[in-house]
Amino acid sequence: DYTSKAKDTSHIFQETGTFNVCLTAYSKFGCQSIYCDNVEALIYPLANLPNAFTPNGDGINDILYVKAYGVKNFAFRIYNRLGQVVFASSNLYSGWDGKFKGILQPMDAYAYTLSVLFWNGEQMNNKGDITLIR
Repeated sequence: DYTSKAKDTSHIFQETGTFNVCLTAYSKFGCQSIYCDNVEALIYPLANLPNAFTPNGDGINDILYVKAYGVKNFAFRIYNRLGQVVFASSNLYSGWDGKFKGILQPMDAYAYTLSVLFWNGEQMNNKGDITLIR
């Protein structure tokens, strides 16, 4: 379930299907009106990861996120040159802030592994490197 009280709202579905979507509106007198309709969503599974980020506190590119759609399960790990896991997540909305044990890591290339299972059953396994720029 997704609920929003925003005047203008949107929702990105994570899987292909037909969903019953309802809009509830209130008048200035508190009267309520509900409208529901079926919405078809066609999701093309996709996962992408930038190859660099800048965790320098300027509010731009400070956290490294995997951008993905149609994800059912997800595993993301980042390793330093010593092979230590400096970041691991199974939450698509959790990103790496460039820190390990609370300490901002040095500018360097970090290896990663990314495994994604999409809702349609497709599997993606990627590995590569990410550059931390300070």
